Amino acid sequence: MRSHRRLLVVAAAMSLLLAGCASIPQSGAVHVSDVKPADDSPELDFLARSPEKGATQEQILRGFIDAAASPANLYQTARKYLTSGFSDEWNPDAGAVIDRDVDRDYTSTGELSMSVDVTPVAGLTAHGQYAETASTPVSLPYEFVKVKGEWRISKAPQGILIDAPTFALVFGAYSLYFFDPSFSALVPDLRYFPRRLTTPTQIVRELIAGPSPWLKGAVVSAFPDGSASETVQVVARNAQVPLNSEALKADQTTLARMKQQLTSSFSGVTTIGDVTLYGNQVAQDVPTLDTPSVQQPVDSRALVMRGGAFGFLSAGGDSLEPVRGLSDTIAALSPKAVTLGPGQNTAAVLTPTGVVSVRSGAQPVALDPRPDLIAPTVDAYGVVMSVPANNPSALTAFASDGTPTPVATSWPEASSITSLRLSRDGTRVIALLQTQGGPRFFAAAVIRGQGDKRQIPVQLGEPLALATADGTPKDVAWVDELSVASLTTRDDGSSVLVSQQIGGPSVVLDASNGARQVTGGNTDRDLRLLGADDVLEQRQGNFWQARIDGVAFLGTQQGL
Repeated sequence: MRSHRRLLVVAAAMSLLLAGCASIPQSGAVHVSDVKPADDSPELDFLARSPEKGATQEQILRGFIDAAASPANLYQTARKYLTSGFSDEWNPDAGAVIDRDVDRDYTSTGELSMSVDVTPVAGLTAHGQYAETASTPVSLPYEFVKVKGEWRISKAPQGILIDAPTFALVFGAYSLYFFDPSFSALVPDLRYFPRRLTTPTQIVRELIAGPSPWLKGAVVSAFPDGSASETVQVVARNAQVPLNSEALKADQTTLARMKQQLTSSFSGVTTIGDVTLYGNQVAQDVPTLDTPSVQQPVDSRALVMRGGAFGFLSAGGDSLEPVRGLSDTIAALSPKAVTLGPGQNTAAVLTPTGVVSVRSGAQPVALDPRPDLIAPTVDAYGVVMSVPANNPSALTAFASDGTPTPVATSWPEASSITSLRLSRDGTRVIALLQTQGGPRFFAAAVIRGQGDKRQIPVQLGEPLALATADGTPKDVAWVDELSVASLTTRDDGSSVLVSQQIGGPSVVLDASNGARQVTGGNTDRDLRLLGADDVLEQRQGNFWQARIDGVAFLGTQQGL
């Protein structure tokens, strides 16, 4: 960060930035930001410098890029570097190119033009959607004219160029929340917006605009078509959200759900504690509904197969507590993998003869006899999803009675699939696949059918690429409702674990060599690895601690 920038922030806030810094390998397919943004950071701003008299084109360009890091007063200082005509055209909220600054190359391309060659690490859309990018250099063009004897920028790319550490300070991470189709869970859609007084207004407008494209079809919004909102006022920690007549035509249940979406989506704004809906400047009387779940917690204990028994590993010991009504039946099937469904009363089990559904108090039901199957997954409806490793496009959903339904996939280029995990709310899957270009980690929306098939997955949405490392794909896991992890093994035998928020930056975590399985829990501290020597390892700070040996496999949980 250049010395002439001054932060309007106390030293404690600067320590927040330094605490988030990490040294990340840049080889392979993992591309990460230098700093992981903190959702609860205080609002920050830069004292941006105005243009100096007699500045050269390059000085004007550098000053403009620096000043554009300050969103204060609609980027008032940055606009001073522009001609009056172009100032009206320039839209800093059109997106962002995020780089490391040290790689920038300023080049004169003519008497009245320059370019800045940068190597982006990520990009941001106009709707706040963040995506890490391949480390491919790009050239950003700028043009100049003289205004009253001073150079000013007359043409520039829309949006801003910002380095990763500054981005982490200026932009905040905000989860917009939408419902699953049953309105029983709230599903996060991570966005990044500049921290400023108008952020609540931006959150509301993006919430009304709808989910990110990759989530469409899997989530729904309570806001009716034609809904709109004006400026949000925050008074005594109460966000006063003005809605138009189209939104206020909704019935009381829908209005209550709209408020639930808003309340959850404002959770990342520290100045907001409550929400009031307004229409025609009148506060609306909205009923209170049971709050849908935002995160489906799981048992914090490790779920394992060990010594011919299946169950939860006792805290601090080596005994297993069985899953009531399921463990004995599962163990008798000689399982190779188990996913325990929500409520712990059903399980999808991979056996030597195929995938089997096990329900408490019922006989096992054979579902999928195809060879070379990977670990299955199961949702709250008891629907099991299963796919052969050598045929990723043959994904099939099995209803609780065993009826199969083909699920149209969205990864035709994949030659094999190693791992498929369903989110605990049932709206998304993550998959680790092998392609000609190497391992690929994707998230995709789970689109369910209509009528009698409204609980059955019938299609996956367009895949969203996530970060993973080069090598042999091993496993993936949900860490929480938004964070995921992928495990790969490099050619030299070393293991690489990449953790990432969907729609956010990724980070590489050290992993023990030979790790073959990863499972998540309720936080990133609950990540567990299973090594090639059948030793279960638990994450302790920045290290992995051996917990117990003789573990055949780790079970996956979908919720309590």
